[in-house]
Amino acid sequence: MTTGTGRKPGGTRKPAPNSTSLAKASLLLRTVAKRFPTGGTLSRIAREVGMNTATAHRLLTALAHEGLLMFDPYTKAYHIGFELLEIAESAQDVAPDLQLRHRLRPLVNRISLRSEESTYLSVRSTLDSLCIDLAEGSRPVSANTLVAGARRPLGIGAGSVALLASLPDEESSRLIRQNESRFDRYAGATAADVNRYVAQYRRDGYSFNDGYIIPEVAALGIAFQMPDSNQVVAVSVASLRSRMHPERRGAVIDIMRDEIGRLGGRPVR
Repeated sequence: MTTGTGRKPGGTRKPAPNSTSLAKASLLLRTVAKRFPTGGTLSRIAREVGMNTATAHRLLTALAHEGLLMFDPYTKAYHIGFELLEIAESAQDVAPDLQLRHRLRPLVNRISLRSEESTYLSVRSTLDSLCIDLAEGSRPVSANTLVAGARRPLGIGAGSVALLASLPDEESSRLIRQNESRFDRYAGATAADVNRYVAQYRRDGYSFNDGYIIPEVAALGIAFQMPDSNQVVAVSVASLRSRMHPERRGAVIDIMRDEIGRLGGRPVR
């Protein structure tokens, strides 16, 4: 049985005969959202919808260019883009991550302005860290691939490590086991590496990514609890490794902690 839209109940809508590129692109967008919420590769998505890979690649690339999808160069996977969430928010104010982004944008902007570095805001999304906002500093890092809508397995990246380390030991250990097979896509990282990053965060009160994803880029991250809820978010600052010497790291961490304190947030470790 099919519905009036040609969709099988609970299934993925197939393109109608003589369907246009728009219909095919819409099919791909729905498929990524429903079948591959944590990301799908070109071959998997094309196979799911029964589409030629060349056609699927062309349309997926166009959707990513428009911000409706996001392509992760490390995992070669497509995710729902943040532009799509912004469209949903304009229709009805029901996107909690976007509401949080609006609320914390002044914090992100102030840290970026004071540190002169690119600053990122991330939240946990099941097994991942999801970047929901960023502000480029006066000395932006062009090599960095973290953009709004980008996902990383919890434990990969400064903000992601901070979010993972803020969880109870049992939960963080479970998530590391669940994500273990995904880590090696990021410069060959292992579960042992992630455990070490978590331990360093809990010891120091901040994470330090010393170029282990992109060799020339270093980053610092702090997780904190919102002042009026139990929600934990992470803020991170990225810079060239050559600029992130110990004295500079200390100054940036002081800026991050000061702005979190001004907000009324409580750093979590």
